[in-house]
Amino acid sequence: MGNNDLHDFLTKIDSGQESEPASSDRFDHYRSLADYNLMILVAKNAVPPFRFKAGGWELCQSSIELGPSIKARIAEKGFLMFRVDEDQTGWTELIDLSPPSRDRC
Repeated sequence: MGNNDLHDFLTKIDSGQESEPASSDRFDHYRSLADYNLMILVAKNAVPPFRFKAGGWELCQSSIELGPSIKARIAEKGFLMFRVDEDQTGWTELIDLSPPSRDRC
């Protein structure tokens, strides 16, 4: 997902929400190194949580503006983590990362 695609995707997520005056709040967007479809948004220069469970985070875009509904979600937990659908048409918000299941012998 390129920067323009990300902007369009985030706009789509926030569509239908009431607008509010522009804010100077900025956010950083990261992608999991272990799972290409796992992404997280955090306040600018904040350290994303779940670093080890996600296999680390790669900064995709820094200092982006977000709409009011996404800002509210980030304000609640300090992050918005989501999994993008394989076809890039939707997403599912994640609350936490479950550790990978391992079969035990």
